Parts: sequence; structure tokens; C-alpha cells
Amino acid sequence: MLQISQLHAWYGKSHVLHGVNLHVSAGEIVALLGRNGSGRSTLAKAVMAMVPWQGEMQWNNQRLDTLKTFEIARQGIGYVPESRDVFSALTVQQNLMLGIQRKPAHEARWSVDDMYTLFPQLGARRNVAAGLLSGGEQQMLTLCRTLMGDPQLIIIDEPTEGLAPMVVQQLAHFLARLRDIGIAVLLIEQKLSIALEIADRVLVMGRGEIVFEGSAMQLRADTAIRSEWLEPVHPTHGVAQARQGRSC
Repeated sequence: MLQISQLHAWYGKSHVLHGVNLHVSAGEIVALLGRNGSGRSTLAKAVMAMVPWQGEMQWNNQRLDTLKTFEIARQGIGYVPESRDVFSALTVQQNLMLGIQRKPAHEARWSVDDMYTLFPQLGARRNVAAGLLSGGEQQMLTLCRTLMGDPQLIIIDEPTEGLAPMVVQQLAHFLARLRDIGIAVLLIEQKLSIALEIADRVLVMGRGEIVFEGSAMQLRADTAIRSEWLEPVHPTHGVAQARQGRSC
């Protein structure tokens, strides 16, 4: 499905991605982990033609370098940004309707009622303005609006940020269901828990490069990679050492 080779990308004059290689196949969840600033969100935006990039990207053997963002979406790649980006003044129902791709009815895989079945909370609030929803409900709505476009791959950026543990588990179950029906997921996350629970493959990004690729089990066992690229940095340790040096 998605094949990326030697991807470089920029924000203005800042060179963010340095030769990234990755692929996502049909019906698998690939987790892309890393600290803030590692380049994960830039990669998602490069796929969607939202930042300048160089390299090779193919989707179902079609080059993406000549396509605009809306054309990439029509090819079957859905994108759920970290900011969620609901239309605050529109109702839940209206937000979902905006996600529909114009296809013959017999080709549509999802209906609005399907979304309410997946997330009954949204059905109960179908006539409520999206701006009045909780953070978890807005995340559900953005996912469902993307799904209404009938994508074959969903790129989802930091979906668990600020969500309660119960909602995170609901989200994990939802993504696993997508995989079960053949939809691929590129999950951009900081939290190890959800990634290690549901991902088929795990990639770790650091300083704009892929520094690890393997299974969840392999990442659990690789303490060096987790320590260097994923676990929180504790600057107090360095401060304590410096104070100790001054006291000598």
C-alpha cells in the first residue's frame, strides 16, 4: 500500500526528515513512536502533501509527488491530525456528512448510522454542536468523519493525548476493529501502552530518522532504544552531578 523511501521534508528552512524509509501494508497497524520534535507529525504531513518533501512515496504503486492534499485523500488515505479539527459550530451529524466522499451509494462502505453504532456516545449527541463535545468525543468524531471518506489507510496523530484511560481503551478497540476489516493504520504516538498493545509493527523515530523497527515484543526487550529515544529525559540527574562537581 504505502511505500516511502529516502524521504526528506522541511518546515521552512528547517530540515526535519533525513532519509526516512517505511511501509504500511493492508490490514496492519504500524505504530510510529518518538519524542516531541522527532519528526513523526512532519512525516504524516509530508504524506498528505502539507509540507515540502523530496524522496519517493507510492500509494498502491501510484506516485504521490504530483498529487495535492485533496487528491491524496480521494485515493484512499485518511488523515486525523493531532489538533482534531472538528467544525465547532456544526453538529455531530453535519460533521460526519462533510466526510462523505462522492461515490455511488452501492460503493459506500460506511454510513452515518455505522458511526453511531461504533460510538453510541456520538449517536446520543448527534444534534449537539461539535464545539461542545468533550475531548474524547471530539477525537471519536474526527476519526469517524475520516472513516466516512472510506479510506484504505488512516494516519492518526497522537489520538490519545488528553484522553481518559477508559476512552483510550475504547480507541484501541476501535483501531483493532479497523485492522480486522482490512483498513491499515499508521498510529503516531508517544505513549508506549497503546502501541505495544495493538501494533503489528513498531517504528521509533529520533532526530528525523527511523532508529528502530521491529515487533512490540522486540521493543519491550530493547531497553537501550527505549531509554535513548522514548523514555522521559530527567534533567535533574545532570543538575545533581553538576552540583556534586562544584562541591568538590
